[in-house]
Amino acid sequence: MNITELTLKELSEHCLREQVSISVAESVTAGYLQFTLSQMPEAMKIFNGGITAYNIGQKVKHLGIDYIVGINTNCVSKATAQTMALEVCNLMNSSLGIAITGYASPVPEKNISELHAFMAIALNGKLVHTHKLFSKENSPAEAQKDYVQQVITEVLAYFAKS
Repeated sequence: MNITELTLKELSEHCLREQVSISVAESVTAGYLQFTLSQMPEAMKIFNGGITAYNIGQKVKHLGIDYIVGINTNCVSKATAQTMALEVCNLMNSSLGIAITGYASPVPEKNISELHAFMAIALNGKLVHTHKLFSKENSPAEAQKDYVQQVITEVLAYFAKS
């Protein structure tokens, strides 16, 4: 088993034991987090689904992001990730919402050279964890994979503490 298979197995076991259902709101990872979670053992019993909202219009319409906040931050902020995590729980009727928004490639016109993202976890209607992630990967696809692994690791670390 590789590290992803091991972490997915651990996440699955925890969710089954605690009767936690998962939903995802993602942007920077463009559906890769949803795909990865669908590979968990017993995914049909745990994973409710998700939404990939790649632009501000979809984040506002489906995830309740404030347009002014979104426009001022390019939707890459702690507040955006937190709102996405809370709203995806309502949208997908799940107890655990995981959200991520960020950059998988530099955006020179916005002076973004360091790849970073914000993730948030909502559990039972409350925000329980927010974290800023960084990636040193050279391609957008590798940065997306890196972020997904970091998100799953953060979720497991949160569960280990609680």
